[in-house]
Amino acid sequence: MSIEWSLVFFTVFVGLGCGIFVCSVILTEWGGMAKQVRTKSSLAALAALAIGGFSSVLHLGHPERIFGALGHPTSGIFMESTMLGLVALDIIVYLVAMRRNASDRTLRIISTVGIIPAVILAFAVGYTYVLSARPAWNTLILPLIYLASAGLMGCYSLSLLIAFTNNISSAPGTTSAEIAAAKGAPSAAGTIKWATLIAVAFQAVLLILYLIHLAVAPYPDITRSATRVLTGDLAVLFWGGLVLLGLLVPAALVSPFNKKKAKQIPPVASLAFGLVCVLVSSALFRGLMFSLGSSIKQFL
Repeated sequence: MSIEWSLVFFTVFVGLGCGIFVCSVILTEWGGMAKQVRTKSSLAALAALAIGGFSSVLHLGHPERIFGALGHPTSGIFMESTMLGLVALDIIVYLVAMRRNASDRTLRIISTVGIIPAVILAFAVGYTYVLSARPAWNTLILPLIYLASAGLMGCYSLSLLIAFTNNISSAPGTTSAEIAAAKGAPSAAGTIKWATLIAVAFQAVLLILYLIHLAVAPYPDITRSATRVLTGDLAVLFWGGLVLLGLLVPAALVSPFNKKKAKQIPPVASLAFGLVCVLVSSALFRGLMFSLGSSIKQFL
């Protein structure tokens, strides 16, 4: 099956936007840390969702008929668009509330409400592909990988924003207000790094389970086999793109046991490289998924 790149970018950027928003709310509103990144993280999440939505429209043969597609409430595109709209609306309300200096309780309520459709959306964009006619896709492990990917991208994005904030305290000409805002950044950075490692471990477990699913799925075929992934024509993509870029490099960059090398590389550069790795790996997994998406019966 050919790779639908517009859908790849749609799911990657939607996952990125949901991941950034959820991770930011958990850390800043529930954890009470690094509140100075709330505005930047919300704007970044909103931008990612916008890019994802635009990519989805480009997938249509006639993008100008998008409103016609949205006229069918039972369709997948309607459900995904509705959830995307709800998340985006909540982020906008959240930004307005912060702009108007709303109380911490109000901000926590608004942001927490937005977490629900964000998590559902990150899962739903993967669940859309769960089809019984395509054995490699007929498993809930697939949307769980999409959800784990969103969490990993969100953690890395938030770590990068916190690293920028942490640099404020040492920059020349920094005001006392900026120094006070950056005071909690180091502890927040440590928390989010551990969360990143957990997300990497969770994604690794899910990837192993997905390989097991490929090995035991009904209607076996070489086009969607674990052998093809591990040693066949998709092996370079799997070992290089998913294992190396998606698991090993991101884990090494935030590992607490890598302190010596961490001092030699600026945190911002290290985290930016890690974010690029997880973004590329997320896109490559979706490409792998499409490559394994042969149906039970080949009609063409």
